[in-house]
Amino acid sequence: DNTVTVGCLALDFFPSHLEFNWASAHGISLNPVQYPSVPKNNKYTKVSVVKLLKSDWDAKHSFNCSAALSTPKVTLLSAPKEDTQALVCTIEDYAPKQLNIKWKKNSDDVSGNTDWKPESSGGMYSAVSILNVKNTDWDNRDVYTCEVTHAGTQYIKKASKGTDPLQSLSPITVTLTQPSPKEIFSNKEAKLECVITGQEQSIVDDTKIMWQIDGQNVTENVTPSATQSSSGQYSKTSMMTRSYTEWLGVTKVRCSAEGNDMTPVVQDLTVHKGVHVLQEDAIKEAGNEITLVCLVTSSKLQDYYIAWSEHTGEKSSEYTNGVNSPPQKTKTGYSVTSVYTITKEKWNTHKVRCYVWPAGSTVHMDPKEVSKVTHAGTQYIKKASKGTDPLQSLCNTVVL
Repeated sequence: DNTVTVGCLALDFFPSHLEFNWASAHGISLNPVQYPSVPKNNKYTKVSVVKLLKSDWDAKHSFNCSAALSTPKVTLLSAPKEDTQALVCTIEDYAPKQLNIKWKKNSDDVSGNTDWKPESSGGMYSAVSILNVKNTDWDNRDVYTCEVTHAGTQYIKKASKGTDPLQSLSPITVTLTQPSPKEIFSNKEAKLECVITGQEQSIVDDTKIMWQIDGQNVTENVTPSATQSSSGQYSKTSMMTRSYTEWLGVTKVRCSAEGNDMTPVVQDLTVHKGVHVLQEDAIKEAGNEITLVCLVTSSKLQDYYIAWSEHTGEKSSEYTNGVNSPPQKTKTGYSVTSVYTITKEKWNTHKVRCYVWPAGSTVHMDPKEVSKVTHAGTQYIKKASKGTDPLQSLCNTVVL
């Protein structure tokens, strides 16, 4: 069936939970088949296979297989409980069973926590420890730490009262900026920027920015920056670049900030493609200029690159930017407008087109074209009367 099956074999590992990750040389994640771990002499063996296109294999494209043992996933959350604050420390997906949990208030050990016995599922364990803190202590903004020691490695999570009583206080914020539709169209690539910001330089320095595409970790074509200072804040930026072809297959992007002593802070971006677009053109005459308005509506929030062209006969491949508005929420979805102005002299001889490219696409929607010829025989009427604003007149707009 024009495919080649490639296998990856891991030998002599412990404990049994091991995950394979497959990717192309460009960092595109592949969908492997993972078989259960098989025990042998108190250790384990596991196999994963992936199907590749024979044409890619014959072209000698590179593919990478990596395997990693599971480490405990430790999470610390807080929630109000009567006159106390419940701090819940969860430890998931770890093996072997033995671990140690310790709580601290600032730098001092505290007791009184309630621990549940580890539960087993598929050879992996999960455990929970809860510490109830008096509201008077919690309101004091004391820092509470859950320390988990497993297989000789310590995992630390911290929490203190933040502005939202349902959330633990994170020392940093994360902002994920989606790619510019214009850049995707012009440069045939998508650039995403993830910025972490905090008040303590040491925390920002030690925080790692991690990227995922559709649930798979991505490290290729990722460029980090050094910590910078501005207005008493420290920030660090990571830029991820994907080619147009790669971006077409992306559904969800995640940027997470991870440090040893904090719960990961995550920002997700869901990429919407193929939304319904309706275009209309409005024309307004004022002085020696003609103003055209291109309206794009969508049921979902979506970025668009909107550009204009002028021509006298043949379609022009030269595009000019208009004045574009940010997306606006409407009753039925979202809308974006672009305003373009030409002289009356050009309006008498040229046709004007509005082109729209959805983010992530190099194919534009069917363009709308307007010209003076299309309005032959149309009567334009301007009216004015005293309104609520004496500086404004009431005018009619012709809409196609």
